[in-house]
Amino acid sequence: MKLYPYACLLLILAAAGCNQLDLVPVSSKSVEGFYKTETHFDQAAIGLYNGLRSTWVNSEASYMLTEARSDNAFQGTAYDDGPISRFQETSMLPVLSSAWSAYYAGINRCNRIIEQIGNIEMPAERKSQFEGEAKFVRGVLYFDLVRIFGGVPIVTTSLSISESQKVDRGTDEAVYDQIVSDLKSASELLPAAHNAANKGRATSWAAKGYLGKVYLFRSGYPLKKNEWKQAADLFREIIDSGEFQFFDRYEDVYSFEKEGGKQQVFSIQFKAGVSGHGNPFPTRNASNDIVPLPEAQGGLPFGGSPFNLFLSNDLLKSFEAGDLRKDVAIRQSWRHKSGEIITTLPTCRKYQNGPVVAANDWDVDWIALGYTDVLMMYAECLNEMGFVPDGEAFDLLNKVRKRAGLKPKTAADIPDQSAYRLWMEAERRHEFCFENLRWFDLVRTDRALDVKKKFLEAYGMADNLRDRNRYLYPIPQSVRDVTPHIQQNPGY
Repeated sequence: MKLYPYACLLLILAAAGCNQLDLVPVSSKSVEGFYKTETHFDQAAIGLYNGLRSTWVNSEASYMLTEARSDNAFQGTAYDDGPISRFQETSMLPVLSSAWSAYYAGINRCNRIIEQIGNIEMPAERKSQFEGEAKFVRGVLYFDLVRIFGGVPIVTTSLSISESQKVDRGTDEAVYDQIVSDLKSASELLPAAHNAANKGRATSWAAKGYLGKVYLFRSGYPLKKNEWKQAADLFREIIDSGEFQFFDRYEDVYSFEKEGGKQQVFSIQFKAGVSGHGNPFPTRNASNDIVPLPEAQGGLPFGGSPFNLFLSNDLLKSFEAGDLRKDVAIRQSWRHKSGEIITTLPTCRKYQNGPVVAANDWDVDWIALGYTDVLMMYAECLNEMGFVPDGEAFDLLNKVRKRAGLKPKTAADIPDQSAYRLWMEAERRHEFCFENLRWFDLVRTDRALDVKKKFLEAYGMADNLRDRNRYLYPIPQSVRDVTPHIQQNPGY
């Protein structure tokens, strides 16, 4: 059974009493009568995944602040992702405020579970599970926040309105330390697997995977903490577990028939036809002008969306000839509502399979952390710890290339560590395009300034990206209006 919310009321209760800072203080009235039974905690924990679904997939912020910022897409119109892709955003941009609010609403739900878990009797393994889920979700939410805004307020308890208005920003390092603490704890508290009725809940493997990813990011820009070995050890543990599998065909990774399989370390569950809990991603990333017909007739069931990603020519031209990933990820022709076949405006194709009952209501899951990502991050760690010509790091990346229908590379093609880094950058771009990873990859490798300035030159906008200050977004003005002591990020 897929994991989807059974307690929407909980989400309303958890958000009650929020002020403009959106640290979401919760009054005693809003939780009165709740957190009293094991069932309540189970409902609260399920609510956390609904929050992740909303933040990572349903919300426009999920792709506007990530994929739209990268060189995979470019938006020339006035939607929020327009100024984002052109590096013209200001602190007044609505999507920044809505993202800040959503992240802290989710964090508050986690805090409530952690605070209340010791107040009732329940089996120890259930108590550990619920606490582990709350710490896992809190860790991954802060992981996004620190990469989007930099050092943010660190809130680990419920706050009154007056208390929330006194909270200041933490440093980048302090936020990362909180993330590491949460994910370490979650990896110890969570079970290694769940039964079929609890499919989709976080496991110790998911926590270890994200912890490894956090170490990898801390090793890059801006902290440069050289924690490659810590990351590699965790990835190696996942690889050696035998719990996961590298699929032979790239298209199978995103196939509805194979979803929930061993190619996924952690995924977000969706259920079409259940009060709006279907996946909007396939519809949202198709052209608004596509005819509402099956793909076999050149269309897409229920059509597309005006909020679709506009793919960049730079991405389209970057694929090697014969790369099988291109046709899986990108739809290069489609039928316009007028009947015309459009071949000049390709759109995203990922996840456009599986049951769909209405626009934005697909029964397809979202891979949040895939096994291929773990393998590639492990290979990256090996290269950073010491370049070995034609060594294990080569074997792993060539495994990815082989599945994509491409010839392997050798030390004759990739002669040193720097060349391997660029090779990894290119393979990750093509493997994970439209999965909201590219922008963060460019920032942590400190390649974003060079890559994006060159990208923007084609649009006459290279001067918009002045310096590395634009690696972060501005703190929303709505936040600073009520808490002016929270300093704005430099450059805004």
